[in-house]
Amino acid sequence: MLVDKYGRPLTHLRISVTGRCNYMCFFCHREGEEMSSDELSAEEIALVCKVAHRLGIRFFKVTGGEPLLRDDLELIVQYLSRFEDVEISLVTNGYFLENRAKGLVEAGLDRINVSLHSLNEEVYRTITKVNGLKRVIEGIKNIASYGLKIKLNTVILNGLNHDEYLKIINFASKIGADVCFIELIPLGVGFEEYCKYHVSLTHIKNYLRKHCVEEYRRDLQNRPVYVLPTGIKVELVESYGNSEFCLKCRKIRLTHDGKLKPCLMRNDNTISLLHVIRSNMTLPEKEEVLTKLFIKANSLREPFFK
Repeated sequence: MLVDKYGRPLTHLRISVTGRCNYMCFFCHREGEEMSSDELSAEEIALVCKVAHRLGIRFFKVTGGEPLLRDDLELIVQYLSRFEDVEISLVTNGYFLENRAKGLVEAGLDRINVSLHSLNEEVYRTITKVNGLKRVIEGIKNIASYGLKIKLNTVILNGLNHDEYLKIINFASKIGADVCFIELIPLGVGFEEYCKYHVSLTHIKNYLRKHCVEEYRRDLQNRPVYVLPTGIKVELVESYGNSEFCLKCRKIRLTHDGKLKPCLMRNDNTISLLHVIRSNMTLPEKEEVLTKLFIKANSLREPFFK
């Protein structure tokens, strides 16, 4: 297992499989990536993940853009599921989920995170610019029927959905899903919009502390977790300016165009892999060079907030 100079082990790889998305959420930071039309193939992603797995990474999270825009997403999941002792999760807006749920489960998906920023159709459309709430709800219910672990992700926005947390918790409890409430960060959103829509999660934290049956912190990014009487878990992500969050980070990112990205907040220390992946080297030679590049990228990992 790789460990950076701050003593943080590298256990998670967040894989962006596309920069494309059918939504236009005004706050989207697109994984902090620069836009490119290039996308790694399923086989190229599998090669990078093979090297990552050899270096001790056991948690693979597939993201976008919107991953379900890729027709070969099930193949990507299938490739990842062949590695021993791994967990494969997916982050999606859920719009295309209803018709893809069965295939993803059969491919070996372990968990899914679905962005659900409101249960109010008008608010949902205002945030995403898409009239898709009903489709997303059906997709969530469909994949829940397969027994897959589900987490609902909600970015809390002042004046839009800041008072919906109880509705989302109740909905999650009915289907047995966990919840992650996320504080808005000033990445991918203008200063005026950030000031307008940013709100702390204190009001949610106060409710959870009052009503939970257990409270603890996850090792990953030191996130607080509250277990409710219904059995579901609610996490809070308060990352911006949070040194404790950064000091517990255990992840690195693979961009859709083939770069290792040590930190969401930075683009000045990425490591390109594309010249190796698409070279004429033999497979063992590619794996050897990619291993060295992973080690180099890990050496560049450092907390953004110290």
